[in-house]
This record gives sequence, structure tokens and C-alpha cells, in this order.
Amino acid sequence: MALSEESGFESRIGKGTKASGKLNFRGPVKIEGEAEGEITGDEVVIATGAVVSARISAGKVTIAGAFSGEVTARERVELMATARVQCTISTPSLVLNEGAQFDGDCKMPAKKLAA
Repeated sequence: MALSEESGFESRIGKGTKASGKLNFRGPVKIEGEAEGEITGDEVVIATGAVVSARISAGKVTIAGAFSGEVTARERVELMATARVQCTISTPSLVLNEGAQFDGDCKMPAKKLAA
């Protein structure tokens, strides 16, 4: 998924905004500002420049900003070249683009088990 695509994002935490607590999204969400706590949704995108410290549970997670915490994805996690990540990841599919910084642990259960 290209991060420049603006269509398809029903929810957004914009630049200059800080959200904390339990955040639950039914559709795709793009985080451009700051977020902390627990985030659940179908698809979570952490944009370049975003700072997130959370426990994320989603179908797909794409990270291009700074992230610390824990990610559980049912389908896939992708770390873009600008990603700076310190976390534990559990997903059946992990994509690390050249330039991404990942410090942590990764568990890759079979797709059947991750659901």
C-alpha cells in the first residue's frame, strides 16, 4: 500500500494531534501525529513523522514513523524505509524495506494460528 494514497482512510490522527487511551477503528486509520495506549482496527498506518507508543492489534499494519510497543497483525506488518521501531511483532508475514530500523522480537505463526 502506498502511503501517499489519501482515499480509503476513514479515520485519521493528524499532525499536531495527540491521542491516548483505547482507540478502536472499524475502517483503515492513518496516524500522522502522536498516539499512545491500545489501538485496534482493520488496517493501521503510522505515517512518516508520527510517534506512536502502543499495543496494536489489526489485520494489517504499515509503519513509516517511530513506533514502540507491541504489534499483533492477523495478515501482515510492513516496515517502510523511514520506520524506527522498538517492539515485539507477531504476524504471519513481515516485510522490512531497506533502511528500516527494527530492534525487538518477531514471532511468525502460521496464518491459521494468527487468526
